[in-house]
Amino acid sequence: MISKKLRYSISAILVGILLTVMPLTAFAATRYVYYQGSLSNQLLISILKRVFPCDDFKIIRPQPDPQPEPEPQPEPEPEPQDPQPEPQEPQPEPEPQDPQKPEPQDPQPEPEPQEPQKPEPQPQPQPNPQPNPQPKPQPEEPGSGVVALTQDEQKMINLVNQERQKYGLKPLEVDYQLVKLARMKSQDMVDKNYFSHQSPTYGSPFDMMKNAGVRYRWAGENIAGAGSVERAHTALMNSEGHRANILNANFTHIGIGIVKGGPYGMMFTQMFIGK
Repeated sequence: MISKKLRYSISAILVGILLTVMPLTAFAATRYVYYQGSLSNQLLISILKRVFPCDDFKIIRPQPDPQPEPEPQPEPEPEPQDPQPEPQEPQPEPEPQDPQKPEPQDPQPEPEPQEPQKPEPQPQPQPNPQPNPQPKPQPEEPGSGVVALTQDEQKMINLVNQERQKYGLKPLEVDYQLVKLARMKSQDMVDKNYFSHQSPTYGSPFDMMKNAGVRYRWAGENIAGAGSVERAHTALMNSEGHRANILNANFTHIGIGIVKGGPYGMMFTQMFIGK
C-alpha cells in the first residue's frame, strides 16, 4: 500500500501540474477549485498560494447525491375473526290448539291446528296470593295403567297451579288418562329421538286424545326438554305460547308425563283440556 506521506506528495505534484497549465491572469481573483482528493483544505490552499500568491482560493468538494430512503410499509392489520355462537339450550316448541268438533274428521298430513277465537287471558296479579291448594288425585280409571304421579310430575303440577293462583285462576285438576297419554308421548320422543308435537307413532296430541276416548271442548299441549323440573317450567313460562296454555282460563284439567332420557336429560309433556 502507498503511505500517507507519499499520497500527499503525489497530490501536491498533481495540483502543481494542474495549475501550471491553467491560464494565468494579471490580476488577483478568487479561484474555485473542485477537489475530491484526501488533502485538507488548509494544506491544499497553501500549495496553491505558492503558485498563485495573489489569488484567493475556495475549495469545493462535490457531495454525493443522497440516496432516497425507502418508505416504511404499513403493517398488515389482522383480519377480524368471526365470534363463535355459544350453544343454546333448545327452546320448547310452540303448542298447537284445537277446539272440540261435533264429528271427528281425518287429520291432514302434519296439521297445524289452531284454536278459533281463543280468548287471551288478561287476569291481574293478586297482591297477596293465598297458599295454593293441592289437587286431589282422582281415582284410577279402569285400564288406565296409571298408579300415581311421580314426585317430579307432582312438582310440575304444583308449579303450574301456583302460576294460575297468582292471576286468580282456578287450579287445574289432574286427569289420569291425560297423565298416561303424556307419559306415552314423552317416552315416544325419547325412543324415536325427536322433539315435536307431531308424533310418528301417535300423530298429533289431539289424535292421541280422540283415539283414547278423551272428551273435551278445548285442548292444548306443551313439550319441553331440560335437566330438571324447575328449568323446564322456567323455559315454558318464558315462552309466550306455552305461558298462554298454562294461564288459559278455558282449561280445567291437566296431565303431565315426565320421562328421563333423551339429549336434554328429561322429556316433559303437558296435556291440557277444558271440559
